Formats: sequence, structure tokens, C-alpha cells
Amino acid sequence: MDDLTEKENEYELNDSYILKEDKLNLIRIIKKIYNEKFAWADTVLLRCLVKDHYRQVIENMTEEEYKRDITNTDIDYLVSESM
Repeated sequence: MDDLTEKENEYELNDSYILKEDKLNLIRIIKKIYNEKFAWADTVLLRCLVKDHYRQVIENMTEEEYKRDITNTDIDYLVSESM
């Protein structure tokens, strides 16, 4: 049983440093993408896809990058980073 608890902790996602509004915006954007791309899918499949995509985004982002991005108000920087 301890092995299972360790594995669960290993897969625990740390998104505590992300502002609530940013989490919600990210989830809204991901949901929109999957609702449009997989309009035929049921809600359970869509929920799984959204959760997985959210997890991937957070895992590929560092806390330092996030904090730098939210404090940077240079519009040119933000546009060039996302393209």
C-alpha cells in the first residue's frame, strides 16, 4: 500500500504557484479546443482530454517562467513567445 501512495504522490501536480484566474483561463481555452476538435466525443472523454492537456501544460512550465511572464508587461515579448 505504501508503494501506491508513493506513486500517487509522484504524479501529483503542483500548480499552487499559478493564479486562480490563469488556471481557469487555461482550462477554458483547452476545453474550447477539445469541444471544437472532438464535437462527437462524450463529456467523460472530453474531461479526460482536458485534464491530461492541463497536466502537460503545467508539467512543461516552470514556476520561474510563469512568474516572469506574469510580471512582464512588454506586449511584443508576449506575442513573440507564443508564436
